[in-house]
Amino acid sequence: MAGVIGEKLGPVLVTGASGFLGAWLCAELLRRGETVHAFDMQDNRDLLAALAGAEQAAAIGWTRGDITDATAVEEVFERSAARSVVHLAALTIPACRRNPAKGAAVNILGHIHVLDAAVRRGIDKILYTSSMAAHPRGALYSPANIYGVTKRADEDISKVYFLDHGIRSIGLRPNVVYGFGRVGGETAAITEAVRAAARGEAYAMPFDGRMCFQYVGEIVEVMLRCMAAEPDRPIVSDVTTRSESIADLVDAIRKAEPAARITLSEVQRPAPDIVLDDTPLRQLIGDWLAVSLEDGVRLTLERYRESR
Repeated sequence: MAGVIGEKLGPVLVTGASGFLGAWLCAELLRRGETVHAFDMQDNRDLLAALAGAEQAAAIGWTRGDITDATAVEEVFERSAARSVVHLAALTIPACRRNPAKGAAVNILGHIHVLDAAVRRGIDKILYTSSMAAHPRGALYSPANIYGVTKRADEDISKVYFLDHGIRSIGLRPNVVYGFGRVGGETAAITEAVRAAARGEAYAMPFDGRMCFQYVGEIVEVMLRCMAAEPDRPIVSDVTTRSESIADLVDAIRKAEPAARITLSEVQRPAPDIVLDDTPLRQLIGDWLAVSLEDGVRLTLERYRESR
């Protein structure tokens, strides 16, 4: 079922393209010579320009629109002539907590609009991001927040669309994705600590605990391989089973920048009481080269130094 990345994937439609992961994916697709069309509420190409160059960022097809608007989604599918779809548009944990109704509209209704448009356009496979937050856990065996609830719903909706329409999907459950340009979301603190070290600034971590740190370049490589794969059913998978601590992160930062001034926190961010499983993903695309925390921090720090 694994595909060949060297084969052309596009035109590729990427929703949420101005976000951290969207910009990194678009930059890598452009580097590989793919035709990319972006869909986002805003036309913000700053991170894409930093990653791919101003000329590439200016030339990309870009449509401003609301993922909760079915007509806008339908129109961008037609305008882009997409052969591949990567759906990343979503509101994250803090935004969903502040406005649960809007979070549900963007994350669930928007997901349905993408699936509906794909069905009508004859696109039989999409790649989307779910989240480790979708795992049920705790005494009530439920996701821990509204964001996780919406992502769990997206996974189940995708399965029903396979049953009803035969559309295949791959849902990836990353945890803490970090790297150059990450500014939004609860766990952006990981990247902010690295950026502060690169700039010679002090930084106080807002929380402590264990989590799965995943370098953005590794996640993009996994996504590209998923885009080239041909699953025979809906796939949902964690992207790693390896967890590390904030103390491990700080050690990696200090190894890359001995002068780093990072202060640890006494506030514990609860670690999910779940068993992670990336077997479905490895069965689909095979093994990939994981980027260690030490290497990912070094790459991120170097990028921030270059951007000064």
